[in-house]
Amino acid sequence: MRRASLLLLFLTAGPLVAQDPKPALIVKPDAFETLVNPKCSHCRDEAKRRAAELRDEDRVLCWIRGYSDGGAIPLRFFLNSYRVISDTYGVFVYDPDAGYARGFAPSLDFTFYGWRNGVMVMRHKDGTLYSCLSGVAFDGPRKGDRLKPVPTLMSDWGFWLKRYPHAVAYHMFDKYKPTELPTKDHPDSVKSLGPVTKTPDTDTPVLGVVIGEKTRAYRLSAIEAAGLIADKVDGKDVVILWQGSTRTAAAYHPFATGTKKGEGKPQKVTLRRDGKDSAAPYIDAGTGSRWDIAGRSIDGTLKGWTLEWVDGTQVKWGFWTKEYPRTTIYEGPEKTGGTKPDGKPLEEKVREIAGSAEFLYSVPKHFAKLEAVDSGRRVRLLIEGEKLAKVWPLTDDPEIKVHGWWGRPDQLQVGDRVWVWFKLDRRKQPVAVMMLADELSEQDVHGEGVTVTARTTDRLTLKPVKGTDFSLALPPSLREAAQQMSPGQKVYVQSAGGKVRLLLDAASFEALRKKQREALAKRWETEGLPGTVTFLHLSGEADFMLDHEAIRWGRSLKPGDKVSLQADPPIAAVVRHVRPWRERTQLRLVIHGVDLADLKLGDRMRLKMTPPSREVLDAALPPDIDQPRSRDERVEWFLASIYCTCPVKGDRCTGMFYTLASCNPNGCGMPNAMRQHIGKKIDRGLTDRQIFEEMLKTYGPPLTRPHLLP
Repeated sequence: MRRASLLLLFLTAGPLVAQDPKPALIVKPDAFETLVNPKCSHCRDEAKRRAAELRDEDRVLCWIRGYSDGGAIPLRFFLNSYRVISDTYGVFVYDPDAGYARGFAPSLDFTFYGWRNGVMVMRHKDGTLYSCLSGVAFDGPRKGDRLKPVPTLMSDWGFWLKRYPHAVAYHMFDKYKPTELPTKDHPDSVKSLGPVTKTPDTDTPVLGVVIGEKTRAYRLSAIEAAGLIADKVDGKDVVILWQGSTRTAAAYHPFATGTKKGEGKPQKVTLRRDGKDSAAPYIDAGTGSRWDIAGRSIDGTLKGWTLEWVDGTQVKWGFWTKEYPRTTIYEGPEKTGGTKPDGKPLEEKVREIAGSAEFLYSVPKHFAKLEAVDSGRRVRLLIEGEKLAKVWPLTDDPEIKVHGWWGRPDQLQVGDRVWVWFKLDRRKQPVAVMMLADELSEQDVHGEGVTVTARTTDRLTLKPVKGTDFSLALPPSLREAAQQMSPGQKVYVQSAGGKVRLLLDAASFEALRKKQREALAKRWETEGLPGTVTFLHLSGEADFMLDHEAIRWGRSLKPGDKVSLQADPPIAAVVRHVRPWRERTQLRLVIHGVDLADLKLGDRMRLKMTPPSREVLDAALPPDIDQPRSRDERVEWFLASIYCTCPVKGDRCTGMFYTLASCNPNGCGMPNAMRQHIGKKIDRGLTDRQIFEEMLKTYGPPLTRPHLLP
């Protein structure tokens, strides 16, 4: 699926986020002094003056201009202490709680005022109150007015000094003492949020872009993965550039303008990224001119020309949506492709078949009461909201989840509440069960169990990650345990008939998951791993595709390992090669010719193997991470070994549940963006182990386990 999350984040596509009806305003004008019209100098001079205190990695807010080198303001020396600078170069603001710094048109009339909805507020001398993020006046004589933005971006002092040593800087008198940037939210910023609970998405960094009345957010992880994003917002072309060494994103219209008179009319450029100059990594395909993150051409025919800056701010997603509740989120790069004789773009023809929606989006998902399990191949379910139970067949390779791990239908308890996905036929009618999970596993898939909102002696009220509050009766055996659960605590609950059957805290749930993992491992060892015969050849070779649940065991196999297919008698085989295939694992087996006669394509069988060692099973990295592969094979191996960490919500991201390789690249930009991202790391000489460890630090546990966002 996408990340587009990388986020892409991440966040739901084209979300309509409800804005608080009465945003809280915390008035604290004395919390931070405002700096008015400070004296100016130049970066090269201040670098000498404060050489012992300025650090290359110091974050700076840079304003960029077509006719000069612009300027840079080190946060530690100025904006961390003076959150608003009212100057003849611009009104510059820094809001660490919301994760942004930016500039507006020059004025000496603004002062810091407080917070509203977590976002800083400044006051004009006439009493008008403005959001420091959007620049929109929400109260006072000029209500509805919007300040003109000054082209700015975030960078590092060392990088900017080297690129633009003549840029303006403020004179760093001794009174300007460096102060470390805050690591905790300001209590008044938090207070102004009101009764709002932060989600994992709240602090996701994005580049928020404003074009006319339209806004769009681009996850920094998606920009980094792509290197360059070409998009359209409100019908206008926009390019998003990325400077990796400083983690800087900037938006421009792809039109260049000369800075001197007589240099000609604005000219459209077509930028592509190359790695020959890391500080200016963009090339115009038409003129060969090279461009940097400031949108300035540093050499070539258009040297000195600048791109048309688009109002863009690096900010935390949760605060961006407070200001722009109808913002959209970028999901994937536009593809052009070739054309067919009928004039239609080739990519459009592909989309006509593949569709732009994700597979899981159209899969019916329901809660139900499990009334019976018939030999593990059929189940009788009473879907919630319906009056009559119905018997459903299971698909040949269903996903069965028990206690937060894979399982078998016979391990599910009759009478329990279960979560069910249905396979559709071409008429979009449900015909079979393709995924069946107990309630504990559903809560685990969605990330955090359920939240206790209230409890009495005999009832427990819970808030799921997905849906509305519900109340369950407490049997006498669980009432004492429930009394230990405090409101706001995350728990895992298995219910049956409107009553709590299991009530677990996080540690107890993990212990139950471990027990299920060990129980299934014993079944794999005695019964074999489930899979399908997908290829037979008279030469004595056969392909066997292991199901999703065998992803770690199967990929621990190596060429030459002996295995057997469970038949009567068992069929001996030797592994010739192992290849990840989406969430499945493809084995090429060498089998005695006469034994092939007992096999046919599509046979569902079990494969027995020597169990992997405990070290392999408990390792954080995949067991086949060190296998030699070509560059392209390495890239595809990653996509088949990780799950999508994008922010797409609504139980719809195929890559979150079936590995990123299963995403439809014609409907989602994340797979190809991640291919580029990983390919660049490979080209830098990193090993698969180094790349995987870096990604784990960036994306966390969801990278390596099936999950969904409700």
